[in-house]
Amino acid sequence: MANEYRNKEWLYNKYQNEELSQAKISRLCGVCCCTIWYWLKKFNIPIRSLSESIHLGNANHCKLSQEAIEWIQGELLGDGCLTTTAKKGDLPSNNLSALFRYSSKYEEYINYISDTLKSFGIEQSGKIIKYYDKKQKSYGYKYNSRSYKELMYIYKQWYPKGKKIIPKNIRLTSLTCRQWYIGDGSLIQRKQRTIKPYIILCTCGFLIKDVKWLIKELNNLGLKATRYTNNTIYISAYSIKSFLDYIKNCPVRCYQYKWAI
Repeated sequence: MANEYRNKEWLYNKYQNEELSQAKISRLCGVCCCTIWYWLKKFNIPIRSLSESIHLGNANHCKLSQEAIEWIQGELLGDGCLTTTAKKGDLPSNNLSALFRYSSKYEEYINYISDTLKSFGIEQSGKIIKYYDKKQKSYGYKYNSRSYKELMYIYKQWYPKGKKIIPKNIRLTSLTCRQWYIGDGSLIQRKQRTIKPYIILCTCGFLIKDVKWLIKELNNLGLKATRYTNNTIYISAYSIKSFLDYIKNCPVRCYQYKWAI
């Protein structure tokens, strides 16, 4: 491995893909750091800034499973959000890491959020905050995760210009749809019991083209979904059972009423 650093592909892979520091690469090859710096410059491989190098050396890391990604994306379709603003005690992210935030009126659900993310290797930052919502005239709970480099990859997909969009590479899996429904779905019961209820998914904050794409994906699942004039999604009474069968059981008691057809 002594002269591997003279191979552009090998050096690029170690420095950019594996994100090893110049110091670590130099130790691997038994040379000084200035030698690695010289070959990085020779091969025109972009050299990280000091702040980025410090961040990589101290950043929080997690290994996101496919289940974790599907769960997070379902929450992002609803009320969940990612932000690059670091919390007190975390390193300044400088757009290199992102953290997950969520607010809920249910303490049970905010604890579920914390426990689930912890099972994915994402730790809570500080304590869950209880606050009083003057508009709703009720108490609520706020959760913040620590900042993670891996969450930044998801952030860049959902917030390419700082505003949340819907990436066209997500899949509406059972898990993703379940978390989406919990966060922003409503089961609308009719006054006349002889008329079947229907489901509304609140998507008015997204672009119309994004909502139309979601509807197309729901239709591809065999569900009858259309767009209301207020840019929300309507799932027909004829598709309610199919939808609830697809997303399976509710994981918390506080939202069981959304399954009570």
